[in-house]
Amino acid sequence: MVKGTEGGLRVITEQDWGPALPVIEGLGWCREVVGAGMGCSLRSLYHLRLESLSRTVPLCHSDEAVYYVVDGSIEVLAGAAATNVVAGGMVHIAPGTRYALSSVGSATIVGGPAPCDEQFGMAGAGPETDRGPEGLSFYHRDEPGLMVPFISADARLVVWYGAGAVSANMNYVVLEPGERNTEHVHAYSEDTIFILEGRGTAEDVTNGVRIPFGPGDAVTIPPGVWHAVAADLGERVVSVGGPCPADLDMLRAVGVDVDEIATRLALA
Repeated sequence: MVKGTEGGLRVITEQDWGPALPVIEGLGWCREVVGAGMGCSLRSLYHLRLESLSRTVPLCHSDEAVYYVVDGSIEVLAGAAATNVVAGGMVHIAPGTRYALSSVGSATIVGGPAPCDEQFGMAGAGPETDRGPEGLSFYHRDEPGLMVPFISADARLVVWYGAGAVSANMNYVVLEPGERNTEHVHAYSEDTIFILEGRGTAEDVTNGVRIPFGPGDAVTIPPGVWHAVAADLGERVVSVGGPCPADLDMLRAVGVDVDEIATRLALA
């Protein structure tokens, strides 16, 4: 059962995920964790498990997408190119890029298009044009572009606005036991956090609600809701996700020259 308030912060457990989608060729599964089925629109998050010699069907979106490799390793296929991504790696997909995710061994992946793509996995979905391999960008959690101390002492913006990601980004955040975010709000972005490790509490400050979470849960916060995440149950909390689209107000508040980035990278 989804925990939280209507229009406020919610914690989504595995039993709340959507049904398996016909996206995997071979053994494995793909299930919607956060997306249109949960009433979200600005970010989707899918949980994909690829068993040995499995792959997704070809995927393509009108907007950006981003994925994080939780365990194992994958190959990201685009055109004739195949790029290996190990655990801790991330791939950003530019709009209009036809791609597939495959695994020789086995792997777990979380991510998806942002904003949500109601045609996710459907044959022929996405633009007719294909950007090919140049539409892919690769990152790793250990090589962040920016640290954000008000989130935690180890909050890493990896796939972020400064790297050219406007609508689909991916942060990697570690909260040590006893650590808590500074309360914050995203005026126009949906914040989505997937818990990789540890138990803690998600706080909806706007509505006065506190909800416990654990590994495999997702926390989703709509725009305009003040919130914080706390590692208050004696465990280290590790998560991926972040606000989509990029919260430019937050970046300005931590000293990022957003206008310079927009000009340099020709971003909208």
